[in-house]
Amino acid sequence: MRILAVALAIALSLTSPVKAETAAAAPPTGCGFQNLGTLPLIGATTAGTARDGDRVYSVTSSASGPAMLGIRNAADATLVAERPLPYALGSWAVTVAPDHSVYVGSYNATAGAMGRLFRYDPATDVVSELGIAVPGETFVWTVAASPDGSAVYGGTSPNGRLFRYDTATGKITDLGSPVPGEQYVRDLAIAKDGTIYAGMGATGMKVAVLKPDGTLIKVIDPPIAGSGYAYDLDVVAGHLLVRFTTSTGTNPMGVYDLVRNRWRDLVDDVDSLTVGGGAHGHQVYLFQGDELAVYDIERRKTTRLGFTDFGGGAARPLGWLGRTLVGTSSTGRMWHYDRKSGQGRLFDSTLTGQPVSIRSMGIGPDGRVYAGGFFTGGLAAYDPATGASQFWPNVGQSEGIVTHKGKLYLGVYPGARIYEFDGTAPRLLLGLADQEQDRPFAMVSAGDRLAFGTVPKAGTVGGALGLLDPATGKSVIRRNLIPGQSIIALAYRDGVLYGTTSAFGGTSTPQGDAAHAFAYDIATDTLKWTSTPVPGDLALGSITFDGEGKLWGLSPDALFELDPATGTVLRTVKHQTYPWSTATQVWLDTNIELGRDGMLYGKVQGKAYRIDRATMTLTLIARPISILLKGPDEHMYLSRFENFYTYRLCG
Repeated sequence: MRILAVALAIALSLTSPVKAETAAAAPPTGCGFQNLGTLPLIGATTAGTARDGDRVYSVTSSASGPAMLGIRNAADATLVAERPLPYALGSWAVTVAPDHSVYVGSYNATAGAMGRLFRYDPATDVVSELGIAVPGETFVWTVAASPDGSAVYGGTSPNGRLFRYDTATGKITDLGSPVPGEQYVRDLAIAKDGTIYAGMGATGMKVAVLKPDGTLIKVIDPPIAGSGYAYDLDVVAGHLLVRFTTSTGTNPMGVYDLVRNRWRDLVDDVDSLTVGGGAHGHQVYLFQGDELAVYDIERRKTTRLGFTDFGGGAARPLGWLGRTLVGTSSTGRMWHYDRKSGQGRLFDSTLTGQPVSIRSMGIGPDGRVYAGGFFTGGLAAYDPATGASQFWPNVGQSEGIVTHKGKLYLGVYPGARIYEFDGTAPRLLLGLADQEQDRPFAMVSAGDRLAFGTVPKAGTVGGALGLLDPATGKSVIRRNLIPGQSIIALAYRDGVLYGTTSAFGGTSTPQGDAAHAFAYDIATDTLKWTSTPVPGDLALGSITFDGEGKLWGLSPDALFELDPATGTVLRTVKHQTYPWSTATQVWLDTNIELGRDGMLYGKVQGKAYRIDRATMTLTLIARPISILLKGPDEHMYLSRFENFYTYRLCG
């Protein structure tokens, strides 16, 4: 679900968090499906932000919606108002038109919701929902208003479409894909003459140049090799500024001379979410290595300014109030920088925190159920014995959570970072950004070592299998164990790691015509066997052992049983259909667990099932469900958006 896959810049760093506790509520009793309430995962993630004079407009994302448009005073960050955006879960795309109307492009992969366009009129204080931007597109990444106010343009994913909204007629026109085959129109910049510059990704990092009617003029190739995105664009002082994010984790900014039609400079390590918001004449204020810097376009020189206290996450410079640069952080905070005194100021967030979706769940060494938050991150723990919860806000987006040798470990996006967490301060053990890895979904305790499997960065293919000894820091990393494919699930028994793959990595093109299961001998560092249990399935999903030693897996459309000694498929059954022919990205989307009653329990395609191993039949428990996990008390714990449930087994 790649609303999701490109949120590289706003994952929070793992600093010493402040933990909050909630009062204990009596744990549930009896059998069946029971609501445990909302886990305390709260955050103010504000990726999409724009400024108009003395007002700052930011969209705070919400797990189950609606996202909120927050309106703050630029001078002191005080909150003016918050207005809901129906059908929206969040936004990266906010712009202000010449008539001061605020346009917002949203994201929501729910059928019927999709990526929509909104208009806020500050004169009437009314939000209008303008419709789905492009049918089938779930995410509006960028919006930009034409200088004459006649149109608002937007870019989408997963099919890289450009659209035009006519402000006079209210008509939305799909202008097609500026660079066919690219999945994202990631950002837009519009020159004074109406020329449109569209930053593309996730492979070529090209910039499409278009007329106001969407006619392609030319495509500008990037000044660097590799894959990724033309992530942020702006036109400043006769130059096109393009910040690239690459599969290797570098973020250079290219400076393109619009008169001579050539790249004239490349600025290393630019981290801010906008490259023109801090423009002051021919000087551009931006962030390098989490520090504010000024880049002089004429002199081609960058000077760091020492200001780093912008609130964490990713910084977005928004322009000037006199000599004060106003900016925001993706964590919901606002900051000022005085260019004369060289002093900065960070304001507390005045935006209302919104519920964060549960991204991952795992069992801790203390017997609690841990849940990681999506996007904003955060980590919560639930005690099945007492019903009490606890929350740590400043923990990044955990894709995997597991206990190994009495300690809790988190696999964090981006950069496939592995942290050890003792309940106070997470400790970084390893990161695989330099090996183009991003998402450690698969984590399992494997004897003396912690094992994990990863999905690579956007624009690349080939995941990795990792083995880490936390006691010594020694690691073994095997990329492309299954050529081109990502490792999305792992199980361990008697010195052998068992895994499944997805044919998808960071691109929309599957690698091969089927996903694999495999067995890896840790001692000999060799593959014992590989197999394709479900021909045609491009991702398999979670696996588990039953009481007789057989290996079971649940793919998006099939249940299968394997002989772990040889990989031979013993049985398989299709439980529903899946649109593999049109799928553009499928990673880990299933869970499977063995219950104490001998039955299997699984989550697939948003539904939780009780599975009879003898007959391989699936009986529906509940829907919609996003994650299923067997708890320390042998009951099944489930998530639905930000809510939390248990399926208690009796008899």
